[in-house]
Amino acid sequence: MELDSVRELKALLADQVLAPLTTPAAARTLSLSARPVAAAKGPHRTFALGIMRAGRNDYRLAVRVQRRELAASPQLETIRKQCKGELDERYIGRVVKQDPQWYRERNRPLRIGVSIGHYKITAGTLGCFVTRRKGDGTLVLSCNHVLADENRAKVGDPILQPGPYDGGTKGKETIGTLAGFVKLKRLGTSFVDCAVAAVKKTIDCDTSTLTDLGKLAGLGDVVIDVGDAVSKVGRTTGLTHGRVTAFELDNVLVEFGLGVLRFDNQIEIEGAAAGPFSEGGDSGSLIVDDQLRGVGLLFAGSDSGGSNGQGLTFANPLHRVLDDLKVNVLYT
Repeated sequence: MELDSVRELKALLADQVLAPLTTPAAARTLSLSARPVAAAKGPHRTFALGIMRAGRNDYRLAVRVQRRELAASPQLETIRKQCKGELDERYIGRVVKQDPQWYRERNRPLRIGVSIGHYKITAGTLGCFVTRRKGDGTLVLSCNHVLADENRAKVGDPILQPGPYDGGTKGKETIGTLAGFVKLKRLGTSFVDCAVAAVKKTIDCDTSTLTDLGKLAGLGDVVIDVGDAVSKVGRTTGLTHGRVTAFELDNVLVEFGLGVLRFDNQIEIEGAAAGPFSEGGDSGSLIVDDQLRGVGLLFAGSDSGGSNGQGLTFANPLHRVLDDLKVNVLYT
């Protein structure tokens, strides 16, 4: 199918199939969790719909099934019939914010990929360094659930490196303060899970090094395509490589402490090796393309799916993150 045709079909199915299914129900998320996931309430996990490329100028609807019993549902059969076989169908199970697992050390100067977090959470990842479009000073970029404690934090709250889970405490390990965030939406649709913190002027920052990978080369293209090679450096799994398996993915239901939240226009990634692309604690990692340019902000992952069966990772498009926060990437 042509790209515009897939987009039209995705919108049609969202209205005809997904909308009637979005009623409140218990669920949980599978992203990199900064705070333990509580019993969550929100819409039923159903299907996420996106786009994948099958060939040159040939696209398919990407269908991601989030509950096993839906594999034999009339709703999925409707989707299959509407697509006339031109779809990429996968079971991914639950999608949750990922919880940290392993220790990360104190890093001075601050580096991309290290443990970081609001003083009341566990730990996540320092994605990259940014600066305001109107203003000066160095800020760090990560997820809302890492730096802003899922909307609970206040501007000016201490940010620690390493994060509390990794031994960081207020005072010696306070590297800055929360400077701003985009609120996660309990109702309606979220597009980003992001926040920034202002770094103390006395703390040095290495704004370009992607450990074991190279130097950050700036901001990548707005459009990211299926099959594109990507990498990330995160506090739990370190350097990993993967490939994009879908883009413009809508109705990704992610479990947070706040409840089950809907995200639209997301990027889906699978690991390129035998292991997963990400695990708990990697939330906030900067995802870069094969030219080491930033393209996404990692925030969630599923417990299954992908060609290696190790789960799928979900990321906000970086251009949207930067625009919503009104910041630019620092990389020199």
